[in-house]
Amino acid sequence: MPIVSTEQIIKVDISKDATSKRDVETEATANKKKYHRDPSAWDKPVPVTKAYRNQDFLNSSHARHLRILAEYEETMQRLRWSNVRATIQFFGSARAKDKEQYDAAMSKAQHELEGTEPGSDAHVDATERIAKLKQTEWMVDYMANIQELARMITQWSVSTRRSSQVLTGVDRTKSALKKSFERDLSELSAEDTSSRFEGRAVLKVSLEPSSPKASPQSPRTSPTTHRRFQYLPHPTDDDHPEARAAKAADLFVCTGGGPGFMEAANRGASMVTGGRSIGMGISLPFETGLNPFVTPELAFEYHYFFTRKFCMAYYMQALVAAPGGFGTMDELFELMTLKQTGKMNREMPIVLFGKKYWQTIVNWQALAEFGVISQKEVDDLLFTDSVDEAFHFITTRLNEMQKLAEDGRASPPP
Repeated sequence: MPIVSTEQIIKVDISKDATSKRDVETEATANKKKYHRDPSAWDKPVPVTKAYRNQDFLNSSHARHLRILAEYEETMQRLRWSNVRATIQFFGSARAKDKEQYDAAMSKAQHELEGTEPGSDAHVDATERIAKLKQTEWMVDYMANIQELARMITQWSVSTRRSSQVLTGVDRTKSALKKSFERDLSELSAEDTSSRFEGRAVLKVSLEPSSPKASPQSPRTSPTTHRRFQYLPHPTDDDHPEARAAKAADLFVCTGGGPGFMEAANRGASMVTGGRSIGMGISLPFETGLNPFVTPELAFEYHYFFTRKFCMAYYMQALVAAPGGFGTMDELFELMTLKQTGKMNREMPIVLFGKKYWQTIVNWQALAEFGVISQKEVDDLLFTDSVDEAFHFITTRLNEMQKLAEDGRASPPP
């Protein structure tokens, strides 16, 4: 057996180490080709957060427009996915309670009152809560009525399967835009317009013939460009391919998602087999989450009141306003203004449920007599305490709106 010296053993080990090192270097070189730089070159790379994951930025004033767009676009996409294209809005006080809730709250307050010493802060608080409960006791019966009305409308919607093509609460202002373009184009000839934009790369433009009665205006002095651009339809537009799919659209009950009359309406819709309802809540310090009767995939919460109201109004076909305070008044009068100005269908039914309440807190007739609204706008409101009367009024008016839509007239002229 040949004798191997210690020096030879060391050389062999060194040779193996060198080979292993070369293999590692070769592998590292191959990996480097996968990157524009060597990620292993830094022991402690600086951590980075992408802009759309940066909560500090997204919650800052600089990203306010992004939050507004997110609230709008996410709502519209989810509504479209759920095939929501027609809603009936229910407004009303969040302080209202049904019989069971009222009795439980009163029993609790009275029990606490009995366990407190007269004159103490706890005794005063319990006394005030009992007084407030007694003030709202009259709303108990209305809670049951609103629940029943929502149930009847949902049942009617599911059984009749209202067509998504004929329910049209919101006027997309196509007629108004058409008149505006016709007026603008009457001031400028098609020839002048085409020469003005010669050589520019623009989207597809359609120019309507100028009116022979109008005298052409110089392109430089004309206040508008008179171009009519055409874009692909948005998923919320009636021209979108999904809007023409063979799907029947229900008339969804929609509320602010809170307690009180909103909860009653969502509960009523949930009592119908296959019935779904929408809750559009607002983040408030004294309310957390939505009532449990809102359909989960149709539950929304907003930071901005105006985006919430816009989304509420977008697909609205009818409005039921139960007794309520500042929030109910704010939403009611804004939607009545949209109806008055033609931004929403002028034939849209509005029910003021709670006849004595609504005729007491607002002098509707005085508004007409002072000339700030028309008598027709007062007469068009339904003041009622009857579920059957409200249901008949809403369904009859919706059928009339359907007939107008089928005749090609979404709303009669003002």
